[in-house]
Amino acid sequence: MPKNTEPKEWTISIENFGGFIPAWFENSWPYYGNRNQASDMRNADITDPNVLKPGPDVANLTNGTETGAVITLIRSILKTAVSDNVTYACGGNKYYQLSATTVTSGATYPHTIDKAVVTGEDAEDLVYYKSKIYVFYNHSGSAGDILQDNSGTIDDDWGSTVPTGMGTLQYAPHQAINGGDDDCYFTNGQYVGAIRSNGTLELQALDFWANAQTASLTWNSNRVIIAVNRPNVSGSNFNQSGIYFWNGVASSWEGDPIEVSGRIGALYTKNGITYVWWQDGTDTGGYNIGYIGNGILNPLARFKGSLPLFYQVGEYKGFLAWVSDGLIYLWGARDVKIPVALFQYCQGKYSTVGGIAASFGELLIASYTGTTYSLAKPSGYVTNFTWSTIVFKVGGCGFVSQLKLIQIETEQLTSGAKANFSLVYDKGKSSLALDSIAYSATTNLTKHKITSNLPQCEDFRLDINNSGATGVIKIRSISISGWYIKSD
Repeated sequence: MPKNTEPKEWTISIENFGGFIPAWFENSWPYYGNRNQASDMRNADITDPNVLKPGPDVANLTNGTETGAVITLIRSILKTAVSDNVTYACGGNKYYQLSATTVTSGATYPHTIDKAVVTGEDAEDLVYYKSKIYVFYNHSGSAGDILQDNSGTIDDDWGSTVPTGMGTLQYAPHQAINGGDDDCYFTNGQYVGAIRSNGTLELQALDFWANAQTASLTWNSNRVIIAVNRPNVSGSNFNQSGIYFWNGVASSWEGDPIEVSGRIGALYTKNGITYVWWQDGTDTGGYNIGYIGNGILNPLARFKGSLPLFYQVGEYKGFLAWVSDGLIYLWGARDVKIPVALFQYCQGKYSTVGGIAASFGELLIASYTGTTYSLAKPSGYVTNFTWSTIVFKVGGCGFVSQLKLIQIETEQLTSGAKANFSLVYDKGKSSLALDSIAYSATTNLTKHKITSNLPQCEDFRLDINNSGATGVIKIRSISISGWYIKSD
């Protein structure tokens, strides 16, 4: 409170929108963070930090539902196209072909994976290697196999019947990658397996401990980088996991592994940097993204929800992308001069999300609920967008503040655009619904002022949602002003 007799006015300006404040999930009433950051959000698009707007909704691809061609949850989608407007995906006992707009429905695709005399075929990953597709799947609750697709000629049990070194896989997660050395590598329980350039299959090319599980792998710096969880126990259990480096031919890994106190979900290499998603070993809700550098794992950000698996991470619009608790998060920046941000961008059609990829430049998201399945991509805008500012402290010993004005600057509104605002204040004890902003053909302002019935308070947060909108609103800036007054 100022010492002179005149009221002291203040203004809070929010622009150049950032992502979540640090550890936003730890406190529901946070002061810590920058004023342009969010204490919470849902489906918010700040890929362009000049504008805060709702994230995209999604629309099913043609044949992208159970009434078309998709009758299983798709787990893995190839990250790249294999030819012009063609890629592949798998999940359950199905192997799919798709384009940017359509899931193929014909005589060859989708293909039902049907290995003789076994049950429960469940595909997890696929790789495009030497002009063929290899699909890795578990079956019978006890083993696995590899399907080969040679230009439409499909062999469901190629791995156990054809190559030199043929045999069944471990019943375990199977991620497959192309190595820069012209071999294909895959996780296989306690082993890393390989399809060599001469066609030989090695199911146990690299061996770890009996109680370990290879969870994910990637290729970088002319090495296979392998995430190993040990012991292989999920839930509220401590894992002493590790990241190992292997040249692809030696009988053991190189040097000392990077020890990780927790469970590793996925590895992904982008532009020569290998990123890691893992869960803290002593915190059931502590999920992290970091990168490998100088022989250590360097944390970048923490998030809430769930640990993404290898088929639930990738990149989109220059950002890292991943799935957590059925929601899509992005981390990064569109330009090297823009600060990085972590934000929750969009969601799948349904609550349980499988694989994601951007094989054709647009994000593909697989999801399901019950017996309803979806393969979808962004289209339009959601109507469940929310954004909550950080908490602003405007009171102290012997004074509070009278809020005077809230001004929202937007881009020109289009038909159906709408945003609703509310204040939550005094440690969350009180709330006040404010005037909404909506498109009007007669006025259509770009600066919108809220002045009526603003309260006195010691701290506050501004909440925004777009419930009831049929068009998109794009917010350029938010200004909030008031003045200090004495209090008991």
